[in-house]
Amino acid sequence: MKTPFLFALCTAVLLTACGGGASTPSDVASKFLDHTNKMEFKEAKKYATKATGEVLDMIGGMAAMMPKEDPKSFKILSEKIDGDKATVTYRTDGKEEDETLNLVKEDGKWLVNMSKEDMNKEESGDMDFGEEDGGEWEYEEETEEAAAE
Repeated sequence: MKTPFLFALCTAVLLTACGGGASTPSDVASKFLDHTNKMEFKEAKKYATKATGEVLDMIGGMAAMMPKEDPKSFKILSEKIDGDKATVTYRTDGKEEDETLNLVKEDGKWLVNMSKEDMNKEESGDMDFGEEDGGEWEYEEETEEAAAE
């Protein structure tokens, strides 16, 4: 009789310890924001869609060249679930406006799903992701004349 109980208890502990605790959109958004605010992009990817993870990789590479800043705290204000989509509204300390994160449910897990437009709105995202050009990256080679100026 003790064996099934111990097995169930161990299973519950393992599931909680292995990330089972981020079961709501607000939980996932909070963990994602915690990691991105600390510039822990590899950890943040665990709470993101594949496409969002690729953008985080790109930002992580750029952020490595930037001076470190203190992480900003935030407060989750609300959560709205509509089927397999959710929106979490939050406010970053020191900002006047509320911000939102979009999430989608994939394979039973909520994941942050940010577009390039969303990333441009993020504090680290005053970077231009080529929105004016339809989202394409442009590379301009410096000419000898421009280099001489």
